[in-house]
Amino acid sequence: MQIGKYRLIQKLSEGERVETFLAEDARGPCELQRVLPELTRRPELVKTFLSEAENASCLVHPNVQRVLDFGTEDGSAFRVTEPIDGPSLHSLIQALAAQGAPLPLGVCAGLVAQAAMGLAYVHALTDGATGMPLEWAHRDVRPGTVRVSREGVVKVSDFGIAKLAVHDLRTRLTPVDALAYKPPELFQRQSPDLRGDVYGLGMVLYELLTGLRPFVGQDLVGALNAIRSASYVPAVERRPDLPEAMQRILERALATDPVERYPDCPAFHADLERFMSFLDEPVGPDVLARWVARVT
Repeated sequence: MQIGKYRLIQKLSEGERVETFLAEDARGPCELQRVLPELTRRPELVKTFLSEAENASCLVHPNVQRVLDFGTEDGSAFRVTEPIDGPSLHSLIQALAAQGAPLPLGVCAGLVAQAAMGLAYVHALTDGATGMPLEWAHRDVRPGTVRVSREGVVKVSDFGIAKLAVHDLRTRLTPVDALAYKPPELFQRQSPDLRGDVYGLGMVLYELLTGLRPFVGQDLVGALNAIRSASYVPAVERRPDLPEAMQRILERALATDPVERYPDCPAFHADLERFMSFLDEPVGPDVLARWVARVT
């Protein structure tokens, strides 16, 4: 199958609004996301998709997946991103859980620290004309939208896709899964600011450390109530070797009140770097790459 100059090789995922393919053109491999064919008759959705793709194409940071191209071709609205030759953190967590291999504390901190740098870059962007902060939040930070390459480089993906309510087949999001990473203020009819991404990234850290999602309930209603009230199981109950320093980092990232949360991703990143500085071994991309190699 062909979309313009891009040959589609394999479908990677399909969501409510968008499907993603491994693709290639004359330059080599890439990933291509397109609006589902049956939704192309909704001009407002296509317009939003292309507008967000244009915005995302301006993002240039080693910890953010690049958008290389976007447009419409033969009735298909699409955007093309750089390929990432490694798993999402969701896949990494699942694979290591199946092996019974918990991630070392430093690896968890290193993965999230890199993601925090990518988010910090986007959060700090300003309007070129006015110099005012754009305050561009991701709004869907979760293990499925953070990926790590075989070289140990972490990249936050899917900027702008949250507006289309995309859910990845690779994570099979249920209502509980889809809401578990959303900040508590969202359920209090408040509009989350950039600290909502801090909360989502804190949830990613929790799941990396424990291998489990933070919220439990006897049934769907119970789980949803736990999410709305941010009543998560303390990570130390699931990982007793968790040091106090890491417990404090988690508690601050996951604070119910945004005022008590890390004010931004640089502050979150700084505490993670400080934590790693006290570890016996440095946690660089080479260390992360070895863990990726275990599951790919």
